[in-house]
Amino acid sequence: MRFLAVQTLWVQSAITDMADTLRKLGQEAEEYPVKLEMASYLSDDEVDGLVTYIKEKRIDVVMTIYFVMNAAMAAYKTGIKYVSVLWDAPYLEHYNPLSKIDNVWISTFDKLEQKRFQEYGMKHVLYQPLSVNGRDVTAWNKDIRKTLQGQYIHDISFIGNLYSCNLYQQNLKYIPVELQYYFNSIFEDAVFRWDGVNRVYGKTGPEVIEYIKRVSPEFSVPNRQEIEDVRYFEGMGLVREIAHIERIAVLNLLAEEYSVTLYTSDRKEAQEKLQNVNIGPPVEYGKATALVFAGSKINLNITLKGIEGGTPQRVIDIMGAGGFVLTSYCPETAELFEEDKEIVMFRTPEELAEKVAYYLAHDKERRQIARRGYEKVMQCYTYEKKMRDMVEWLTDR
Repeated sequence: MRFLAVQTLWVQSAITDMADTLRKLGQEAEEYPVKLEMASYLSDDEVDGLVTYIKEKRIDVVMTIYFVMNAAMAAYKTGIKYVSVLWDAPYLEHYNPLSKIDNVWISTFDKLEQKRFQEYGMKHVLYQPLSVNGRDVTAWNKDIRKTLQGQYIHDISFIGNLYSCNLYQQNLKYIPVELQYYFNSIFEDAVFRWDGVNRVYGKTGPEVIEYIKRVSPEFSVPNRQEIEDVRYFEGMGLVREIAHIERIAVLNLLAEEYSVTLYTSDRKEAQEKLQNVNIGPPVEYGKATALVFAGSKINLNITLKGIEGGTPQRVIDIMGAGGFVLTSYCPETAELFEEDKEIVMFRTPEELAEKVAYYLAHDKERRQIARRGYEKVMQCYTYEKKMRDMVEWLTDR
C-alpha cells in the first residue's frame, strides 16, 4: 500500500514519525507537502489539491492525526481509504456524516469511544493503545542519561493544562445561579473520585441546555457536530471544569509538603490559583518533555475524565522516557500495565498522598517500577507495533 501522511497546522508532527515507521515496515509512505489549514470545515481548494496529488501519486491510503474533513472528502472522491488516528478523548469532530462513509477507518485508544463511534454508525473502528516512537525514544534516553548522570531535577512534576478556559467557565456568567448550584453538585460528586466510573455524562438533560439558551441568549455551545448540545457541553465544559478543579487542588495539596513543579501554557491561572508550586513555561513535546519525565522522581498524571476507557499519551510518554508515573486509576491502564509493578495508580486524594510519601522515600523500588514500565512500553506500545497492526487491519478488510 502507498500511504500519504497529511499534517494540519494545529497538530504535532507525530504523523511524520508514523510515515517513517511505515517505510521501515516495507510500506510506501510519503508526506503531503502542504499542511492543511481547515480541519473541521470543508474547503474546495484543500480537497481539490489533495485529490490531484492522490491521483498523480497513486495513493492508496490517506492518514491524519484526528479527523480532518478535507482529507476524508478527498479520499472519498478518489475511492481510497482514509485513516484517522485519535490522540485524545472525548473527541467530537468525528460526529459528522463523513465519518460514516465506508472508506473511513478510525483508530482510537479509548474502548468506550470505540463503542460510541460504532453505535453512531462508523463502519471501521479499531482500538489501539497509544504508543511512542521507539527509535526517537531510544536516542533521546541515551542523551538524557548523559545529561542527568543519575540525578533528578524535580521531586514531583506535572506537564499539562489546567483547563481554566473551558466551555463551562466561558459561559458561567450566562448560567442562572440555580443551575450553577446544580452543576456544582455534579462537580462535587465527580471530583477526586478516580475509580473508573463516569459521573458526568447523562447527568445533564437537553432541557437544561435549552432553558439556559432561553434565559441567556448569549450562552453559546459551538457545536457543529451530529451530537446533542448537551453532550458537547458535558465533554468540552463539565469534564474540563472537573479537571480544572482537580489539578489545582492536587498540586496545592502536594505543594504543602513537597517540591512540586508545573509546566503549563496556563500560566496566568497557575500564578493566581497555585501556592508554593514552581511554575514553568510549556515544554516542547519530544526530547524536552522526555528530559522532564526522566528527571522527575514522580511524574503526576491526573487524567481528564473525558478519557474513560483509554490510557493518555502523557502516561505512555513518561514510561517511554524511563520515568516513574503516578496516575489516576483507569481500568484499561490496569489491563495494559501491572499495577505497583510497572505503574502506580491512585483512586482517592488520600491514596495519592500516601503513595507520594512512600515512593519519594523508597528510591530503589521507584526506579525498579520505572524500569519495568519502560520495558513494557518498548515491548508492546511503539509506533512499529501500532503501524504493523494498522496495516494488517487495513489489508484484511
